[in-house]
Amino acid sequence: MVINFRDLPQVKKAAIGEQIIDNYIRKWGYIPYRPGEEDGAHPFDRLIASKDKRNILIVEIKTKPARFAYPDTGINKKSYQEYQYIYDKYKIKIFLFFVDEKKEEIYGNYLNILDQPRTINYSGINIEYPIEEETKYGTIIRYWPLSAMKMICKLNSDQIESLNSYSTRNPEYEEIYKRNK
Repeated sequence: MVINFRDLPQVKKAAIGEQIIDNYIRKWGYIPYRPGEEDGAHPFDRLIASKDKRNILIVEIKTKPARFAYPDTGINKKSYQEYQYIYDKYKIKIFLFFVDEKKEEIYGNYLNILDQPRTINYSGINIEYPIEEETKYGTIIRYWPLSAMKMICKLNSDQIESLNSYSTRNPEYEEIYKRNK
């Protein structure tokens, strides 16, 4: 059986997050340019330009909730390194959006700002950011504190419901989250 990439729940959820951000970007007065319709990975989600052509940014959209046990969120280190390479080569600023259905909001910041070292005290423990941790599946994730993020906007109930319908989080984890919310 062949699985269509676009049929995966995480891909459908990401598409919803990207549409939400596209609408928001247009309200800012920017025009979003997206990669072609081919399946699979691409270097970044959007190249956006102001209508007056004076500002160009690369936008990456992560449609996922922050970690439950820590006040942070992150991205795959491999993706981070690709964004860093693009920035180093072309000097185009990179903005990371996080569409978080659990916090019911969108937040984010420029990658160069997120990468500034900072110490966060969480439950009496100092955490030095950015940090990198390996998941149980061997993927390395680069994390930044939520306090380094700018709150962009709240999600509406229809957006939250739509995003939740494609959640791929472990159901046991979801129950823990709900009890501690």
